Amino acid sequence: MPEVEIKEVPAMTVMSLPFSGPYDQTQDKLATLMSWLLRVGHPYSDTPFGLYYDDPSKVAPDALRAEVCLPIEEECQPEDEIQKKNLPAVTVAAAVHQGPPSGIAQVYKEVFGWIAENGYRYVEGGPTREVFLRVYGEVDDPEQFLTEVQVPVEKV
Repeated sequence: MPEVEIKEVPAMTVMSLPFSGPYDQTQDKLATLMSWLLRVGHPYSDTPFGLYYDDPSKVAPDALRAEVCLPIEEECQPEDEIQKKNLPAVTVAAAVHQGPPSGIAQVYKEVFGWIAENGYRYVEGGPTREVFLRVYGEVDDPEQFLTEVQVPVEKV
């Protein structure tokens, strides 16, 4: 089981690209957002991540809602489907997954189990977050991908 820790994620401003449908679109959507940000001349200031609003075991793949996000510190204007958002600070239970995205579901299961056993509860309606610490383009082997799963929680 991965080590789970409680973390405070600070408030931040992001450029985001929302999408609906299967979550396996995430890397393509992230590439689109990164390309747009480079084209308009604004660097992102921290690690990219995805926000996931639905449980894929309870929602049909075509109805899933998500967005990819790039933190920014410069003034940047949204365009077309790309939005600018201010995300509030959040307390999360977090664990790191090494390997391809296909193994992430097990990490979620373990994190939610840890939450229930350690006096916390999932904040209903709060999106889960996957922080892409090491992804395709940085490494070629999916076994080397690193993703931090973050689940919003509150103390019971």
